Amino acid sequence: MDERTVLRELAERYAVYALDGRSAARKERYRAHNSLETVRPPVLVFEVPWGEYAGEEALRPVSRDPRMRGIETDLRRAIFQFEHFEGDFAVHDYRRAAVALNVTGNGLEIDEDLIAADTGTDILSHGFRDTIPDAETFLAKVKTPSASLDREETERRLNAEDEVFHGILPVKKAGVGLYLASWDMIPRYHGVENCLMDLYDDPEYAHLLIETFTRHQLALMRDYERLNVLDTDPLYLHCTPAATRELPVKDMDREKIGLKDVWARAMAQIFAVVSPEMHEEFDLVYTQRMFDLCGLSYYGCCEPLHNKIDKLRRFSNLRRVSITAWADVDEAAEKIGRDFVLSYKPNPAFVAGPGFDPEPVRAEICRVVRACRRNGTPCEFILKDISTTSGRWENLSAWVDTVSGVLDETFA
Repeated sequence: MDERTVLRELAERYAVYALDGRSAARKERYRAHNSLETVRPPVLVFEVPWGEYAGEEALRPVSRDPRMRGIETDLRRAIFQFEHFEGDFAVHDYRRAAVALNVTGNGLEIDEDLIAADTGTDILSHGFRDTIPDAETFLAKVKTPSASLDREETERRLNAEDEVFHGILPVKKAGVGLYLASWDMIPRYHGVENCLMDLYDDPEYAHLLIETFTRHQLALMRDYERLNVLDTDPLYLHCTPAATRELPVKDMDREKIGLKDVWARAMAQIFAVVSPEMHEEFDLVYTQRMFDLCGLSYYGCCEPLHNKIDKLRRFSNLRRVSITAWADVDEAAEKIGRDFVLSYKPNPAFVAGPGFDPEPVRAEICRVVRACRRNGTPCEFILKDISTTSGRWENLSAWVDTVSGVLDETFA
């Protein structure tokens, strides 16, 4: 069978999941969920170690052309997820081709050691060396980045998708999302330990760094707005449901898209070890300047935030807070109340072994559900950061079944 026939058959199988009603129903539940209504919490699996399943014929691409190979890999993985660990996974009723952006550098260089995992995950271990040890060095190197739209490459991406999906699903442009995590970027140039020590030993330099990176983010946000490339129809925002009733879905070919039309997300993962006051001073104050320009916001990732909810309330448009498995979920739910979605990130260690034990998963999910129901807190369960499943995708299937079983009992 020739490559084009394989791709078209995959596209037809993918289109079934896009059009059979499941995705539409889940997208509507995402909207209700993001409006803080009481719905059955979404259950989703992301950041899968796909490399562990390279031996699965269903996942093995045949396309030789790199662009087509990328489309084929995406289709195969989406179909595989629907067939084996679906949960509340949904896809658009059209195909999305990402706009091609050129973003200039900031003048800084990264010097690092890398250790690649051998488990099939895309996650790497980074050891960063300090390339901006002081303010003088930093100011001599740093430049403000800017963004431009590559219209020819954008058109090539649209044509590539249409070659596969013509007559099966419409193809539309997909814009850029706002990832505003400056403290995920600064350590790449300065090192994690140096960044943390500066908060105490050299706060003036720490403020200079975050002020500069905040101005850079704001400049790029304005570029995206000017170029009309912001994404108003994401299904997911850092693995969490993003469809809303509050933010309009606009056609970037016909309508002007402003920052108030879109989500923004931010985090400061290295601040897991700092006080709420220091977290506010060196990140939240700066993040607010960016969040205030946008429609809705989502804060957090792997840093425990249960004792910082009061500080996060400075964001008037906050809709979702990430609560890691290492946070105190009882305190988090009590402080969040009915005001935000508690985006719970379950412990991925429970799917890492050669066998799957449902009991610790049940205990974890039941504990979160009890805390959220006690406080009327909307919640969701997003399994991510999965370094390994010991080569067993069946662990993900079992995890989804276990979590769904708990929710079926609770939200029947």
